[in-house]
Amino acid sequence: MNIIKKALSMNWKEAWPLIKQGHEQSKRSYFDLIKDLYYCYKEGYNWGEYFIFGFQFNQSKEYRDTFVCSKVHYKMITDRFKISAEDNNFFDDKGLFNRNFSDLKGIDTLDLRVNDFSDFKNFVKKHDEFFVKSATGYGGHEVRRILLKDIKIDLEVFFNQLKKDGFVVVEEKIIQHPEVSKLSVNAVNSVRIITVKDIDGNFTAPFVASRIAVGLAYVDNCSLGGASCILDDEGVVNYDYFANIPVIKYYDHNIVTGFRFKGFKFPYFKESLNLCIEAAKRCKNPFIGWDVAITENGPVLIEANRAPSFDLFQVKGQLDDNRGRLKELEEALGFKLR
Repeated sequence: MNIIKKALSMNWKEAWPLIKQGHEQSKRSYFDLIKDLYYCYKEGYNWGEYFIFGFQFNQSKEYRDTFVCSKVHYKMITDRFKISAEDNNFFDDKGLFNRNFSDLKGIDTLDLRVNDFSDFKNFVKKHDEFFVKSATGYGGHEVRRILLKDIKIDLEVFFNQLKKDGFVVVEEKIIQHPEVSKLSVNAVNSVRIITVKDIDGNFTAPFVASRIAVGLAYVDNCSLGGASCILDDEGVVNYDYFANIPVIKYYDHNIVTGFRFKGFKFPYFKESLNLCIEAAKRCKNPFIGWDVAITENGPVLIEANRAPSFDLFQVKGQLDDNRGRLKELEEALGFKLR
């Protein structure tokens, strides 16, 4: 009964292309893969992690036990530090986040639940291109790019329509560093920086990944077809970028411009780490994923994630010694996750 309930609840539209690809590449039967998916689900892995971590190719328990698992290990961490729902409020609300970190944010923002039409009118006088977001959207969903010249209705009517539709967070367009623009044509190519607070209160940033848009897309979210690559301690790209929507694919160059990724070094990398550690010191949560954009003047905070996508730093093809990163996370936390 449980396997039937799980099968009915799975997002087959997104999962099936990966199952089909896994069948073709691993030569395992569909039945074997789906049965194994269910087994891993009971162990705490979701279907996305299953394919990203390369479990379709390796059924060894020794191999699989080296991976950080979102469902199991995140709860172990938050339980150890006694994190409550209230401690995470501003992670789940982009407007509240912007207000809490306004001095570190680095760009103009509004929250239409707090700011009035006069504030909005002054904002658009300075910014003829901007983005509007839902306060609680995730994964790049519920985000719109707005060009002032394209607004054909009265500005106050437009303002009220944004509020009615739930697009209450307004942010100026980020002009990223021209070097970072080489990674993709239209998107702000963010850096996901994972900060960890250990049991003694020390902060580190043990995992950092670059995210890029593919082709002419305007968003770099992996859930919307973007790609990612873990970075080394100096902010250098040493692997091909990885995407898993609709199927797993690796990119060694920008498919529009031909720019080769390996060897690229992010400007202001150390400054980006320091910015996120400074922000993390204001939070009780010990394990946070910060999204940062790099401009010509340095890094700016985009948002923070209380469950910071374990898959971004455990991609098959980007693994040291062909293993997951559980050991490194345990070392950063100062305790075992077993």
